[in-house]
Amino acid sequence: MERDGRHRSLLVDSALAHLLRFEAPLAPAYGDAVGRRMVVAFLAVGIGLFFALRFGLGALSVRGLPAANLCFVVALLGAFLLAQTAFVRAPMATAGLRRFADWTRRERLYVFQVIPLAAVVFAIVFRGHLTALLEQRGPVGFVLFSVLTGLVWGFVQELLYRGWLQTELTRRFGAVAGLLAANVVFTLGPLHLDYLAGPGGVRWAGLLAVFGIGLFFGFLYRRSGNVWIPAVLHGLWPLNMS
Repeated sequence: MERDGRHRSLLVDSALAHLLRFEAPLAPAYGDAVGRRMVVAFLAVGIGLFFALRFGLGALSVRGLPAANLCFVVALLGAFLLAQTAFVRAPMATAGLRRFADWTRRERLYVFQVIPLAAVVFAIVFRGHLTALLEQRGPVGFVLFSVLTGLVWGFVQELLYRGWLQTELTRRFGAVAGLLAANVVFTLGPLHLDYLAGPGGVRWAGLLAVFGIGLFFGFLYRRSGNVWIPAVLHGLWPLNMS
């Protein structure tokens, strides 16, 4: 009887996790000083360093090369970790980076059930893209310059736009306004300038797709308060891999 009760409880928690009804939704509890530093850190890393790195790689004529892409995303990740520790001066959990030991059971169930499924679905849907990358780079290059770079790049975007920006905007303006405002910046900001100022003009379909995907990631972060979850899903997105 006790075992049946645990089994039913596990099934209920799994169902609730898939409905995104997590036990600890995003609820920023830090003060104004930390919030101001978080915004400054976002502007410095997410915009200032982002453009500085792009300019530097372009000046060296290596922008777009696989090794340069990996260095680019690793530099942004390192800058986030350094800024959160030395400038924002707040625990990583304030930006959604909670220790695994602090995850709730529903969060763990969601990750262990959804992430493998998403990886399989992405591999099937984008098999042409992934096969082309594998043939172009070989197994080692594919893992290092496509899979790893894509994972880190998705992770960095979620840390900057959800972990920093959405968290602070939620604290200031509430859950709905914070989510929407952060997602507008994510969609129309420096990450997707090619959709706004490309040679063919504004690519509205692409921007709508980005907004929709970002809305899901933002909602997932809002409901869980755990940036690891959207970060891993974002990192698995095959179109991050180039």
